[in-house]
Amino acid sequence: MLTTNFKDVFFLLSIIFILSLNVHSKAHSFKPEPRGGHMATLVNDRIYFFGGSRRIPMTSPSWNQTHQFNLSDEVFYLDLSSQFTVDLPPLTDLSSTSRMPFGSERGVTVLGNGGVRIFLIGGVQQDMKTFGYNATNSSFWTYNINSQRWNDSMPGTYGLPLPRRRSTATIIDKNEIIYIFGGRVQIDTGSDVFTLFDDFFTFDTLLLKWTNLSLPNHPSKRSHATATLMPDGKIIYIGGVTQSTPGEVANRLSMNEFALGNNIDPRVGHTAVLAPNNYTIVILGGTQSYGLAQATSHPVFLLLEVKSEPFQYSSPQPSGIVPPPLAYHTATLYQNYMIVAFGNITNDSEPSTNTSANIYLMNLSNYTWVTQFGMTTTTPVPNASDNTKLVVIIIPIFGGLVIIAIVGIIVWRFRRRPWYSSKLESMSNKQYNSGLPPGIHPDPPK
Repeated sequence: MLTTNFKDVFFLLSIIFILSLNVHSKAHSFKPEPRGGHMATLVNDRIYFFGGSRRIPMTSPSWNQTHQFNLSDEVFYLDLSSQFTVDLPPLTDLSSTSRMPFGSERGVTVLGNGGVRIFLIGGVQQDMKTFGYNATNSSFWTYNINSQRWNDSMPGTYGLPLPRRRSTATIIDKNEIIYIFGGRVQIDTGSDVFTLFDDFFTFDTLLLKWTNLSLPNHPSKRSHATATLMPDGKIIYIGGVTQSTPGEVANRLSMNEFALGNNIDPRVGHTAVLAPNNYTIVILGGTQSYGLAQATSHPVFLLLEVKSEPFQYSSPQPSGIVPPPLAYHTATLYQNYMIVAFGNITNDSEPSTNTSANIYLMNLSNYTWVTQFGMTTTTPVPNASDNTKLVVIIIPIFGGLVIIAIVGIIVWRFRRRPWYSSKLESMSNKQYNSGLPPGIHPDPPK
């Protein structure tokens, strides 16, 4: 009986250890639906994703020519702390604890307030029960990373807040001040009159202060432009659409407003990130329209050199497996990688309403699309956060091995003792003499 019990214990501990090794992989089993117009923010070694627009199947009773998409209220993240391949990205869903108060798209998220909160600025809000727009009266929300809670107000905030709008050009600087330029309102943001803006707001995430700046020589009214913060404090706005008078149709802005380059299509829904060299802006994708038909803007991949004036475009052909042309995707810089997520798939030959559910990786050191993250020959210097993660990974594995080794030694030594063997023999003889089969004990004397 003792032998059977030790085998059972050993087997159980082995199963527990094997399962513990699979916890990391099983935690990252989330597979998001295809989407575009979502938001993304880097927090240490995680990219947090929020919302987005998801296509409604044509077989759904809610689908019609003007209602082809529903918004998402999901929150999930991509883990960048270890290696992975693009076909199995380590995505973890936080929606059970962090779900947004509404479906959201075309807003902007930035990290501020000492790295504690992610700020959501503007965007479309959809009630997830009625699917009506303008689900709340606030265009400014915060997500606390530690408590995983949303809030539409912060005690102590003062100044005139940002009016409702979407598709702004927004960045945050090293002093944790958010700069918000332009944007638009229309039916999906509570306005019967389609209007673009040229005003400029700031929000200090440490002092909790709103300011509406009146700046000379500001750019024209616009929405859907990208904003790239340079090391010298300048903000470069690229692309988008403009408008002369509220209610008029918007016009696409030239990509040659302040830079030289030939045959460059205007665009919205593109992304722009500053390469690690700090003087090259990497522009990806975009569409020539902002309706349901998504026509590709060419070249899909652009570099804007801003080291000296006049700024100059170039359009090298990246190597590797090139992703489909995208719009309303996100692009996040992490080390030498540009991490591109999801987006609407554009098309040249016919209107496209397809969206992507994939992650794409570009190595910016040589402008190559790669399929593996973190598979480099260089060994980075570990920081305190890396050491902590290493300890967290090693301790459970080492502890499991120690437990199995200790149990194995106990079993081995226990079975080698003479009294153990004689006791088993004596028990077997008693059972034989009692006429009972081995392994079944006779009733004790009464």
